[in-house]
Amino acid sequence: MRPPRSMLPLFLCALLSACASAPAPKPAAAPMASAQAGALDFERIVVSAQPTADDLWQWRASGVSTVFNLRTAEEMADRSRVPFDEAALAAELGLDYRAHPIDGKAHPFSPAAVDAFAEALAQAEGKVLVHCGTGVRAGWLYAAYAVKHQGMSPEDALRSLAPLGHWPLPLEQMTGLPLRLELKDADEG
Repeated sequence: MRPPRSMLPLFLCALLSACASAPAPKPAAAPMASAQAGALDFERIVVSAQPTADDLWQWRASGVSTVFNLRTAEEMADRSRVPFDEAALAAELGLDYRAHPIDGKAHPFSPAAVDAFAEALAQAEGKVLVHCGTGVRAGWLYAAYAVKHQGMSPEDALRSLAPLGHWPLPLEQMTGLPLRLELKDADEG
């Protein structure tokens, strides 16, 4: 038996009201949430900004076995920026934790940093999460590793970081002219 037409608006209101008051189903946890949403996953290398404590739990569950932290001790001690002890949590989670600070000043960008990262990757049983505060230093380290150890061109390495905002470079953005980056032979000076 069908309800009379005059009851149809009342029925629709009741149906909509029931739908609106029912709790929305909680979406399944994405493997990469929070700081992970802006992270880049390059097979065994994950480039990210500062992870939260929850992020570390999720990264471990998604196959990360090593954390390669580029932040300085001073940055990590600032509880307004990092409200937990990352090294202690990594140990609790069974993650290999390596601090290799880079700040461009007291801890400059160097081939030694790339070599230390390559060593961490070679020794890792799973993925390596490389991070800094915003992902900029981590992105630059990944690009240097990709050029030096994977044979990627500098341009391709930097273009792979476009989702993090590392490409196009500001010079290309401001001039509107496409840049081409390439390695120079050592004997070219």
